[in-house]
Amino acid sequence: MKNVITILTIAFLTTNAAAGDNWQDPLARYDARKKMSETISITWRTVENVQQACQAESRRRGNGGFGFGLEACSFWDGNQCTIITKSRPNNHEVGHEFRHCFQGNYH
Repeated sequence: MKNVITILTIAFLTTNAAAGDNWQDPLARYDARKKMSETISITWRTVENVQQACQAESRRRGNGGFGFGLEACSFWDGNQCTIITKSRPNNHEVGHEFRHCFQGNYH
């Protein structure tokens, strides 16, 4: 099973990189014209326990939570977006979630 997950991960990352959108690289360029909306209202919540807050928000919205560790998360619905981070995030964490607000689930 571990080998299957490894192969799938490599295939996903290779496909994503070939498409020119390596979302794991904070310096990678992407097409900013591909967005759900030009105008989004963003709420930024800072919390002590990001994992717990993101899991709770996911379940509150009727989703199953996350099956992996998180440094930050975002939830979008129409032109409303909520970003959840720790109180001292880095630019990559905030920028990554900000992009989700405009481009949805891009990875």
